Amino acid sequence: MKTSTVTSYAQRREQFLALAAQAYEELETWYDQHPDTTFAEIEAKAREVRQALMGRGLEILINQRPHRADITQPLCPSCGKPMRLKGRRGKQVNGLEGQSRIERSYYVCPNGCGQTVFPPGSRAAPES
Repeated sequence: MKTSTVTSYAQRREQFLALAAQAYEELETWYDQHPDTTFAEIEAKAREVRQALMGRGLEILINQRPHRADITQPLCPSCGKPMRLKGRRGKQVNGLEGQSRIERSYYVCPNGCGQTVFPPGSRAAPES
């Protein structure tokens, strides 16, 4: 499990722009290697590169900024007591804009209720 670091807007923007530059270079290189390609083939390659860029961009946007759940300790939905931060967990998400690994804080009830929370707002299965 990879843990992301909270970064500033400027740092996130710099990371994304570096990825965008790499994506453009990938398209340029591919086009140089395929000079007789059709517009449809160029478009298909651009779509593939764009989806990879946007998947990584969403990871930066979501994982590297503070989340409300990290700032405000959730209350157990069963007993109402403050839950304990257990760590961060990730999930692979296959969205329309590409694949992203999204990380969220994971909380457990220390009072034996068996409740877990994987914000923002979704419940995980009871911990075994």
